[in-house]
Amino acid sequence: MIKLFIADDEQIVIDSIKFIIEKNDVKADIIGFAKSGREAIEKVEILKPDVVFMDIKMPGIDGIEAIKQIKERHKDIIFVIITAYEYFNYAKEAIDLGVLDYLLKPLNRNKVVETIKKAIEVIEKRREAMLKELELKEKLNKIIPYLEGQFLYTTLFSGITYDDLPFYEDVFGIELKRGYAMIVTVEDFGKNIKDQSLKVSIEKQNFYDYFKPIVKNIKKCLIGPYFIDKLFVYFPVEGGNSFEIKNNSIETAQKIIEAINQKVKIPYRIGIGRVYSFENILKSYYEAEMALKMAKNELIVHFDDIAMPQNRFKPYPINKERLFIDRLMTGDLQGSFSIFNEIYEWMVLEYQEDVDKIKSKLIEIIGVIKRNLSYYAEEENFIENRELEEILKINDVDKIKFIFINTLKNLFDSIKTINKEKTDPFMAKIIRFIEDNFNKDITLDDVAKEVNMSYHYFSKFFKDQTGKNFIDYLTNLRVTKAKELLEDETVSIKEVCYKVGYSDPNYFSKIFKKATGMTPTEYRLAIYKKGGVVGGE
Repeated sequence: MIKLFIADDEQIVIDSIKFIIEKNDVKADIIGFAKSGREAIEKVEILKPDVVFMDIKMPGIDGIEAIKQIKERHKDIIFVIITAYEYFNYAKEAIDLGVLDYLLKPLNRNKVVETIKKAIEVIEKRREAMLKELELKEKLNKIIPYLEGQFLYTTLFSGITYDDLPFYEDVFGIELKRGYAMIVTVEDFGKNIKDQSLKVSIEKQNFYDYFKPIVKNIKKCLIGPYFIDKLFVYFPVEGGNSFEIKNNSIETAQKIIEAINQKVKIPYRIGIGRVYSFENILKSYYEAEMALKMAKNELIVHFDDIAMPQNRFKPYPINKERLFIDRLMTGDLQGSFSIFNEIYEWMVLEYQEDVDKIKSKLIEIIGVIKRNLSYYAEEENFIENRELEEILKINDVDKIKFIFINTLKNLFDSIKTINKEKTDPFMAKIIRFIEDNFNKDITLDDVAKEVNMSYHYFSKFFKDQTGKNFIDYLTNLRVTKAKELLEDETVSIKEVCYKVGYSDPNYFSKIFKKATGMTPTEYRLAIYKKGGVVGGE
């Protein structure tokens, strides 16, 4: 039902339109009348109709002027002019104002009905378009935070094509060319809380839920995903010197704290990096992290404010490198990337602008990877010379990292293929060793040494391949062998115990009952009662 307003100084015209609407079941509700242009302007302001039928010639302010004034404040109202034939040329001015249609006096019933239906159709299309726009905005509002998170994550850990920056600026509605990183890290606060896991998780989620709208309301920014008790925020800046930007960034952090502390009580700290072009935002990110590490008692700390010792950073994290190689070789791609990011952070902070040193260190790491890969297949050239050449050609720290990570991804695919090819015969060797030695006091470490694996890697590898941990697998095997031996009544239960690798008959009995629901004695009796077969057909 549309809301219709009629402005005409002739009562017969108003009555005619009202009669036509009532008798023709038109979906229009007449909400008001006016007999002058001024009265029409005043009443339309209050009643806000969808459609106005406006007579051109009225006392005082005429219909044309009334339409102009109403349109200035209510652009969506649809106008239909009413005119006598002798004023039709005068009505052309109204047509230029964008009115929907015109009605000639005396009014034609069919024309009135047709015009109202035409207005209804326009309004419905507008409403459909508006609903679609609202739905689209709703979807975008849900997607954009995810896009923000992925965009920042990719920027930091995978590299991006910076030629696409204008596209992202358009999507996010924000200039990105220059800015600084802010890291908000949640401190460990769950040690003294009972049922801490659930409570701490809820508190952290509340913090993140409040943080995003609060920060967005304070200043335009992009916010990354909540990752390992840490939030990354990118604040673009359009101008100003580094001193002004630093002070503004600290003021922004203070505003965030004031707003957040009204909502949640959770210990957190804020680190801020210096301003850089977006291509170098990784430096600002590492500076913000370093600021937090170096000033552990400060709630807000800017990288420029920390007193850096002469030997600022720790020696090269060789232990991290070993762990990185181990994760890569064992197929843990995400784990290896996470550790590599820590190693790369050390390089960027230690070597600063010396890109050649970063390249040199990466090539050293590649050499270590190659030596480890010789265990898999000596004839394979896993890392091609062109990839090394590409690293050597580039002087942007982010792009160097991007190429190196892509190299690792390709390498990982090769390792997976070879692992798959080697797994079947390798597992056959493991199973054969267990089958040959299950009756001895063997341990997981014994089997790992037999196949030249580390204890921890073998434990994970064995469970991945069999779906069981080593103890459960060995126990099941021993119980199966015990069942076979129990079918031979000439072998005592004590002998069965020793033959399957147990030294204590009582312990063997408990293990057997846990696995089968019966003691060895009960199991043997059941065999004879069922004609020599338990669980058989």
